[in-house]
Amino acid sequence: MKRTGPMAGPALATTWIALAAVTLTLAAPGPASAQARRSPIFDSALNAPGRPLRGFVDLHTHPMAHLGFGGHVLHGAPDVDVLMAPGTIYDPSGQGMSGATCNGSMRRAASIAEALGTSYSTHRGHDFLKNKCGNHVRQIVLGELAKSHGIRSFQVERPVGYPTFAHFPAHNDILHQQMWVDWIRRAKEGGLRVMVALAVNSRTLAHGVEANPPIDDRESGNLQIAELVRFVGKHDTWMEIARSSSDLRRIVEKNKLAVIVGVELDDIGNFVWNKTAPTEAQIRAEIRRLHGLGVRYVFPVHLTDNLFGGTAAYEDEVARANRFQTGKWWDLECSRGEGITKRIRSGNDLFKLMKLGDAGGHIPLPSCQPGEGHKNRLGLLPMGRVAIDEMMKLGMLIDIDHMSQKTVGDVLAFTRSTPGGPYPLASGHNGLRGSSGNENGRTNAQYMEIAARGGLAGVGFGDSDARSFLRNAAAVAAIASGGKPLQITLGSDINGMVVMPRSPECQAPRDQVVAVPGDAWSHPPAQLRCTGGEIDVRSARIGCLDIQTSGNLTDLVGRACNARTSCSYKAPSPDEYGRAGVRATTRMFCTQAMEIVYRCVDPAAEACVDYSRFPKAQMGGRSWDYNEEGVVHIGLFPDFLKHIEALPGGAQLIDRLYNGAEGFAQMWTKAETVGRSVP
Repeated sequence: MKRTGPMAGPALATTWIALAAVTLTLAAPGPASAQARRSPIFDSALNAPGRPLRGFVDLHTHPMAHLGFGGHVLHGAPDVDVLMAPGTIYDPSGQGMSGATCNGSMRRAASIAEALGTSYSTHRGHDFLKNKCGNHVRQIVLGELAKSHGIRSFQVERPVGYPTFAHFPAHNDILHQQMWVDWIRRAKEGGLRVMVALAVNSRTLAHGVEANPPIDDRESGNLQIAELVRFVGKHDTWMEIARSSSDLRRIVEKNKLAVIVGVELDDIGNFVWNKTAPTEAQIRAEIRRLHGLGVRYVFPVHLTDNLFGGTAAYEDEVARANRFQTGKWWDLECSRGEGITKRIRSGNDLFKLMKLGDAGGHIPLPSCQPGEGHKNRLGLLPMGRVAIDEMMKLGMLIDIDHMSQKTVGDVLAFTRSTPGGPYPLASGHNGLRGSSGNENGRTNAQYMEIAARGGLAGVGFGDSDARSFLRNAAAVAAIASGGKPLQITLGSDINGMVVMPRSPECQAPRDQVVAVPGDAWSHPPAQLRCTGGEIDVRSARIGCLDIQTSGNLTDLVGRACNARTSCSYKAPSPDEYGRAGVRATTRMFCTQAMEIVYRCVDPAAEACVDYSRFPKAQMGGRSWDYNEEGVVHIGLFPDFLKHIEALPGGAQLIDRLYNGAEGFAQMWTKAETVGRSVP
């Protein structure tokens, strides 16, 4: 949104008189606490060399997820000239595709229209004439997923993306790209300074939707990593890959976005799927290979058990994925006194719709007492110790999310006794166990140990709103160990099949106008009225004949406000008057009407983001309004944070979040230092 300052209207001159139409903007200062504090959101000068880093961090994003899962789950590339899977670029005319309606092989998007065009061929069923790349099994499986989330794009045959974005992206649409390059840049301009970009995959889901290769974790990960590095390199004027803590400091000090490459894969190295018994040397070689590709952030365990350890049992669907990928169901037991109340329900999963060979049937469940939930018996395995040992030697950042309760405990113990001291760890997209009651949620004790080690806590906000996130993040931020507070960040999981925050229930500000006829100084001005709340004067417009010295326009606004202490306005500076063609000390005798524009602000009401004072996200012929649509894509993260900032306690939380860049740098520096002591 283009914001303009005071502007002078056209002047009509005669031999003895000048007529000026003047528009003056009066910026309300707001509460005293807000006056003293400068918001970091959209502050272009957050950082300078030698100062602690500022900027918010997202510990969990998936920019290249359209290449995961065989390329047929998440639709749309994050940029032109990025690879797209076979059958995901649709053109009903067949022009440029040898008469076909879709791309028969993997190729790079040649335009925005290809990168963010319709998902018809990606998600819909086969049609011999109209959609030769479609697949009916895929449509059924993804259709069920869309139905459960209320995804609008699946309610039409050919959902429209660019240029109108009539159907996607949307805050609850987990099947379409939400990290287009311009949207990432808007998040960066709003204060995002560190972003962990993770390759992600599920062989089970890729197999089940009959997607194109690669569907295995190793090759899918390789593909996403290579494309990510290439993508960031194309935009190195404002973002760079950080391969060390010193890299990160250099990048962020320049107010650029530091991107950390990571992996969130079920089966690192394909060791489980290949049914091999790797040696310690092979495990270490695979970790070093990933490090050589640029990977610095690792999930040792994701959604299924692997050779490193047990996963957290908290999703019904994933139980069947574990059976498909490992040949075994989870080994569940009852949890007592650990805050775990979530139970896995047998047969209640989306994956049962898929052709998964021997993964049919139902998971055996233990018989638990009321109030007891399920947890995975499996903890950290010997090869997991080898893998984590190698990660520490390389100074890589280790995320404990998705680990079973037992695996987390084992990893904390294993990394506690290194010669250089406890190794810092991250929990990148989580929150306190609380009401979720599943073993993936963090306990207070786990967070305290992360804080003591100088680690980070990325707080998730999936399928929530600003108030819920503020409450959850504040609870995590309140945790400290030995006087050392836990550094919090965002952990959005955007593009990771997670619903983004919905629109707020807020009070949209509305302009009201009062007119003062004739000579405004000779007649009592109309009063600005609000039923409760404060008056926020936005602007005054006046058409005047003749100009004499003494007095100023602000005097008149003050009279209109009368004696209300809650009526806030700010006098324009002499320079502002000068630009408008009127000196600061002039008195204006006006035969035309004067207008004062103001708003009523109810402090008890939840304020919407005020887009008259905050830039709106736009692309093509579309603009997005967070107040109406929620967090549609990553470019709306600043709007979400702006809303939080206006809530009680929100400004303090925003400041904590914007300390995240420094917290990340310190955690990484410590990991590198401690890692060098590992024998």
